[in-house]
Amino acid sequence: MDIDMQKPEGGEPTRGALVTQDFPEGMSRIELRVGPGGGRTQTFVGRLLSESQQVTKVGTEVVGVYLSRKGKFVVHRQYVEWSDFQQATKQAYHTVRADFVTARRNSDQSDFSPITHWVKEFKNWREMLGLGKDGYGDFTLDIVDSLDELRSRVPAKAFRIAADVVSNPASQDLDI
Repeated sequence: MDIDMQKPEGGEPTRGALVTQDFPEGMSRIELRVGPGGGRTQTFVGRLLSESQQVTKVGTEVVGVYLSRKGKFVVHRQYVEWSDFQQATKQAYHTVRADFVTARRNSDQSDFSPITHWVKEFKNWREMLGLGKDGYGDFTLDIVDSLDELRSRVPAKAFRIAADVVSNPASQDLDI
């Protein structure tokens, strides 16, 4: 489904169109990866309430809780097994090493710019290992109607934060 982010010239938005001016305060268009390997995306209008990361012997899981503009809770999970991480890291290492060898071969004694560029890129180890912003792994997205349903689906810390944000005003002016 295509989403038109602009108002048509006729004045009234077309059916199914999202208009940025209509977003409630603090909300924006959110695009999340879903499916095995995160090869697909799903979008909605909402805001991040909480995020939690759990690390175990088998892997790591990142859980994000969002509030949609219609008041539903969106639970986004990313799960990565350590064995997948090891394989991806090994592949990324070989790619980066090959890039370095190519940069070294293409430079002469007076021009170190290809090597300097490679070293600068090395500082961002996440990108170098192919992790990027969202990393990799398996991604799921669930929609939950109430805080009671949310409690059993997310870690306790993520639930406490989400419940607090929903129950209390975002900012408060104190007359003290």
